[in-house]
Amino acid sequence: MIRKSVAALMILTMACGGRAVTRLTINNSSNYLVTLLPAKIVLFSDGVSPGNTLSCEIFMDVNGNNDIDTYDQCLAFFRLQDGLGWVRDAGLPDEGIPGDETPKDGCIQTTLRLDENLRAYSSQTWIVRMTEDNSVATALLTWRLPPGDAGVTGIVLDKDSRKSLSHVLVRLKNNENPDIERLAVADEKGEFAVDLFPGKWVACTSSSQNQSYRPSKPFAVAVRRQRSRLTLYAEKYKSFIEGRVCFENKSAVENVTIALQNTNNFEIYRARTDENGYFKIGVDPGQYVITTTEYSSIYLGNHYWPEGFYADPAVAQVSVAPGEIVHHHITFSPYPAFIRGVCTQSGAPLQDVLVQGVAVDPQTGEHRLYQTFSNADGSFSLGVEQGLITSVVAQKEGGYIAENATFRNIDMRRRNTAEGYNFNFSRTASMMSLSGAVYKGNRPVEGVYVVAFNSDNKRPESHLVAKTDENGAYYFDIKIEGDWQIGIYEDDHSVHPQMYYKYLSPGLKYRDLDFVLSGEGENTNRYKGELQLADFNLAPHFPNPFYKETIIDFVLPKSSYTQIDVIDMDGEEVTSLVNDKLSSGYQKVRWDGTDDQGNVIANGVYFCRMKSQEKTTIQPITLLR
Repeated sequence: MIRKSVAALMILTMACGGRAVTRLTINNSSNYLVTLLPAKIVLFSDGVSPGNTLSCEIFMDVNGNNDIDTYDQCLAFFRLQDGLGWVRDAGLPDEGIPGDETPKDGCIQTTLRLDENLRAYSSQTWIVRMTEDNSVATALLTWRLPPGDAGVTGIVLDKDSRKSLSHVLVRLKNNENPDIERLAVADEKGEFAVDLFPGKWVACTSSSQNQSYRPSKPFAVAVRRQRSRLTLYAEKYKSFIEGRVCFENKSAVENVTIALQNTNNFEIYRARTDENGYFKIGVDPGQYVITTTEYSSIYLGNHYWPEGFYADPAVAQVSVAPGEIVHHHITFSPYPAFIRGVCTQSGAPLQDVLVQGVAVDPQTGEHRLYQTFSNADGSFSLGVEQGLITSVVAQKEGGYIAENATFRNIDMRRRNTAEGYNFNFSRTASMMSLSGAVYKGNRPVEGVYVVAFNSDNKRPESHLVAKTDENGAYYFDIKIEGDWQIGIYEDDHSVHPQMYYKYLSPGLKYRDLDFVLSGEGENTNRYKGELQLADFNLAPHFPNPFYKETIIDFVLPKSSYTQIDVIDMDGEEVTSLVNDKLSSGYQKVRWDGTDDQGNVIANGVYFCRMKSQEKTTIQPITLLR
């Protein structure tokens, strides 16, 4: 059972008829100072549209620029929907799932509490961001708490020069419970201080702002009942990959992600280009794949990409020797042609579908991959070169298309647009799920808000909201393993049970998590929910695209003879990964991009097909070396 109290936070919108979030203050200030705990803070945000949902995120400002960027640490995420109030467990009155506390349309107010469960353990600044659609407002929360009895003070120094380093992130993890982590940021003099309870800890540093420095090796720290002094050293890389990203007219391409992956240990390095288009990444000596694509950018958390442009080269391999600086320049060019269509699921637009096209170079036989994502209305525009596109395929987590739903041999040599390439998805079974129904007596109730919340995670998938259908039913497709709270919100009704607390891991689902309104006298023993294996499921592969190996996850609800094959676009078998009777449950298999003979196959889009006695399903899989 989750036992977390939530921090105090009040969000109040100003004008109910507003169209966008335009301002955010904390206790009537744009920068509120916290000096004692527990504390309550009041956030004020104006311009929220009636009925809309706000996303609230809290970040630790690592580089001290009072702006949220790729270097900052997300500490909390939750949603606030107009009219959807707090969901609480009466046995834990200070806990629950954050919600709206005012009945006024277009206004949101919620109260959380800053205490031991949401607090800083060192002097630092948090940035609170409220987002509604495309409008954003931020405010600062500055922490200056009196130091505790136990903990460490310290300084971060350059290992070679012994000069102090500022804005370095210091992480300390408890040996006995690695989930307990304390964060601190070195100030302008390189100094930091952090409260810790007595015990054994491990310290390390990372300097995402200055990527000339490597993350430090873990350093053992023994914390006693008084504060001790600690000196941490940051070591500079000796080898670098650097370059400039520009358009064809030589103007800079800023804020695009350059991703590097070491081909031996799979470690990922990344950087964003600055306002002049430059990037510089410190690396260890070795072989690297450099990727500059919309897909890799979004995968690494950067959704910015110049629309209609591609990077050349999009993928390259380089070798970095000890002490070497490798120069790698990239040019963004406009696509000369586009393949367009719409992605839907059960007739509704489907957003963020990965659409991929493959072309084969007639001279070298090499495959070139084109990628884009569908928009909110399901539409996509896949930029391609003017040549023969051998195949176009789409994939989306939670959905699948028929095995033959791939467009082949689209001739773009004499045209710059091709329309009507539409993909219709069906819903796949979930790897993890929560479901149930809401009743009043024995009658199902439609239109009741049901909320699922994972307070330990900082991603949008950790706070989900659904409404019951005409049968009173609700369903959550869960992406995050861990502890979940599930509750409902309905004015002027008592609820049984008031909250479910369930732990989910891959391959499991809970069903019959039912709620009854105004049922004080009813037997609540039925409201426990049933834990089952998830339905037959072939999950999306990770990573995808891949260049060395990928992991294929699947679930069998019962023991079954199972085949898992990789096939090409023509339906010919490339290799067989599984051909045996398997036990029920969650399982995984790896594929290294070779055929049955152990030969490395060509880059391109393939299909992973899983057959059991019950069902056959298929997922696209992309090899890109």
